[in-house]
Amino acid sequence: MVIGAVALVAWQWPAAPGDMPRGPLLQAAEQRQVLRVGVRSYPRPTLGQEALVAEPDELDSQLAEALGSYLGLKVQLQALPDMTNLNDGSVDLVIAGSLKLPVTADRVASLRKLPVQYREGALIGLRNAPRRPIQGQSVCIAVGSPWAQTLTQQGAELRTYVSSIRAAVAFMAGECNLLAEERNSLQALAQAPDWRFYTLLPQTLKASSDVRVYLSRTDKQSRALINAALHDWQARGGQTRAWDVRSNALLVDSLKIGDGLVCH
Repeated sequence: MVIGAVALVAWQWPAAPGDMPRGPLLQAAEQRQVLRVGVRSYPRPTLGQEALVAEPDELDSQLAEALGSYLGLKVQLQALPDMTNLNDGSVDLVIAGSLKLPVTADRVASLRKLPVQYREGALIGLRNAPRRPIQGQSVCIAVGSPWAQTLTQQGAELRTYVSSIRAAVAFMAGECNLLAEERNSLQALAQAPDWRFYTLLPQTLKASSDVRVYLSRTDKQSRALINAALHDWQARGGQTRAWDVRSNALLVDSLKIGDGLVCH
């Protein structure tokens, strides 16, 4: 009977992320019934006279809402222009794509592997420019991009912008030789009339990482729960859907700029 009992325990399914024990950080969020999450935020293309309103990055906000669902909590998104809020107690978590923040590893939850269906990064450049190695070339890229590390290792000179649309506008203004972004997004942009002078390059950019969640303090149990939620979100296709939403938003923003709206 004892052997049978041991076998039963061994074959039990692991607890769902939402059923795992909360540490002090998430216990406090439960008490207030709100999960406070800092995310990348930036204004979108608008008419020049309109007031600037920062809107959250789609990838960050999609993940934040997913984490709230696992925990059964409402999510309050906060714009983090310089990411300093991580240590001032105003947020519980920070999500900023693949951006590396100067915190200890025990405050970081991340995916151990990239998803099987991850759509690789790519580069776009002037159609008639001579082809040469990435090393030494300037590349416009969004903050938190999963391809930044790969480009740095290849010797590129990165010029980082607050968002993908700002990076795209800077590239079209001649501030960089190349633009780095998710491949499907660049393929869609290349079909637009305003992008007829540019072409997708043959290089493929491998993502060095994708999605980190930073805890506002060290909390082993809360970190374990968020790690489990991250992997479940990925396995259920949440990460792929989030990239779809983000890529579509980039194309829409680009079309708005083509129609004369201003990217502040």
